[in-house]
Amino acid sequence: MWLTAPNALAACSGSGVTWSCTAGTTVAQVNTALASAASGATLTFAAGSYTWGGAIGFSNTKGVTLICESAGSCAVASSGMAMGLQGTLSGTNTNLYRISGFVFSGGETGMIWFYGSGSPTLTRFRIDHNTFQNQTTESSIILFGDNGSCNAIYGLLDNNIVTNSGSIAIAEGYTSASCTPTTGQRGTANNIYFENNTITVATMTNAGKGCVDWQGGHAWVWRYNTTTNCLVTSHGVTHGWGPVNGELYGNTFIATSGMDPNHQDGYRFFHHQGSGLFLAWGNILRPLSGSGDHAMISMMHYRSTGSGSGYAMCDGTVSIDGNRTPTATYKGYPCYRQPGRDTAATLHPLYSWLNRRSDGGLVNITCEAFGETCTKHIVANRDLYSAVSANAQTSTSSPFNGTTGMGYGTLANRPTTCTTGPEAADAGKGGVGYWATDDGEWDDTRAGPDGRLYRCSATNTWIVGYTPYRYPHPLRSAPARPTGLRIVR
Repeated sequence: MWLTAPNALAACSGSGVTWSCTAGTTVAQVNTALASAASGATLTFAAGSYTWGGAIGFSNTKGVTLICESAGSCAVASSGMAMGLQGTLSGTNTNLYRISGFVFSGGETGMIWFYGSGSPTLTRFRIDHNTFQNQTTESSIILFGDNGSCNAIYGLLDNNIVTNSGSIAIAEGYTSASCTPTTGQRGTANNIYFENNTITVATMTNAGKGCVDWQGGHAWVWRYNTTTNCLVTSHGVTHGWGPVNGELYGNTFIATSGMDPNHQDGYRFFHHQGSGLFLAWGNILRPLSGSGDHAMISMMHYRSTGSGSGYAMCDGTVSIDGNRTPTATYKGYPCYRQPGRDTAATLHPLYSWLNRRSDGGLVNITCEAFGETCTKHIVANRDLYSAVSANAQTSTSSPFNGTTGMGYGTLANRPTTCTTGPEAADAGKGGVGYWATDDGEWDDTRAGPDGRLYRCSATNTWIVGYTPYRYPHPLRSAPARPTGLRIVR
């Protein structure tokens, strides 16, 4: 009689771009297969259990897909596991790296990590249809970049499920404060896209631990996700100057009794601490208690106050700022990397529309009054344009007449007159906004126009200001999708 230890025959076999891994395959065996596989290889894992500790290292010169043969049937017990390009990302890497269909239980910060030294660029990754559960509370599952380098990372996380007993982040992004990131990334592929993910925290244990947290110079888009009992956060200034770009749309934010009492009314469902370009539209916000008007989508700027920021106050005396005169009026405006400005200091106003409570009430971006934030540096109808109504246009003058704020409705009902920004130094860059619901094509899940933002570039002159990037993200059509799955919106 032969007695065989469990998983003694576990291994990955194959050649070129096609590999199969049996249940129980170890980290060492996965790494052996990766070393022999060709670029673009797919390693398909059999249904069953895996115990992974240590690093699964991808090659910077070879793309790879790790995929469960049937999404949700590969149970990975994670202990100190790390996967990705950990310090090895270099140059401009256009390979595709995909991790799909696993159930990861346990683990701590940095289970998946992409970064390298210097200023590398990763143009394609996809992390999809995974479940992450029972991770260490207040950890961050996926990391992009690090504090000592200038990583530019673009790709997609879609249809993942995160469940945890306490506060946790699906991802965090970092770069060095010395980086000067690329400008003009709204509506392009050059972002990290999160779409159709579900993050559920049973009990918020740390309000400062968002379910995603952006720092440094990354560009991100958070769309069609559902979060429960956690905050979506975007830091700035004191965190590598913050991200350069953020788009927040089509999401659902939910508070239950598991939310911290100070946030059960939806306070800071989304919290932007001040940097770069930002749009917020079409989100549903469901507070547990109160009116739900307590800064559910909030904006602030550390350098508008000298208290505790660790950085010099933007007050007209710091050379990196625009320092328009008279100083008493502008107090340093425009501040370096402030909200509504790109890294070249060009004005790109913040726009807010179609954000609603579950009862249909309008929610706009709240400018939190820290120091000079809302009086000198983020000024309504210059740096921030908010919807004047939750209702669509009924004519070319109601409820939005083109004078202040912004509106939405059919292109035919867009006001015939409009007001540009008040600053001559920013001529052509600002202006009131209008979301035309019957114009623009970018959502492949529906027939017909999907909407497009127009802004008033000069008196009574409308131009296209923003069109969302194609949805679903093109990487969702990557080969070897897990069987039996469909795109879910």
